[in-house]
Amino acid sequence: MLYNRPNIFFKKQGSWAPFFIRTITGVHLLYGVIDHVISAAKMQTFVQFLIQHNVFAPTLAAYVSIYMQFLAGVSYILGFYQRTSAFIMIIHFIFALLIVHIGDTYTHTFPALFMLAASISLFFSGAGRLSIDQVKRRRRK
Repeated sequence: MLYNRPNIFFKKQGSWAPFFIRTITGVHLLYGVIDHVISAAKMQTFVQFLIQHNVFAPTLAAYVSIYMQFLAGVSYILGFYQRTSAFIMIIHFIFALLIVHIGDTYTHTFPALFMLAASISLFFSGAGRLSIDQVKRRRRK
């Protein structure tokens, strides 16, 4: 049964997988929006970008988009309300792909595709280990 030992180990430790996905995804979300949060000029540039793509209520859409991504990034890193944040990011990145990336190159589309795939993964898996969600779940038991 020596060949089965790695399978047993990885089955026991599998709940760590979401930690790595949510950490890098959360950091990437924060990295992508932090300059928009702290700079009004960057936010205005994003508003203009949305106007070019004929987005309804571009100023409101810009602020909602940026702050949703910021809050989701923090949520992902902490593992707090993981499935709710992941669901919101799934919707967000579907819209991003439909509004901005239709007809775009794969290279430019890949970051949004990755964020969508990571969010879908986190929606199904939950936060996993080392998360606030896990602590809350343990306290309820």
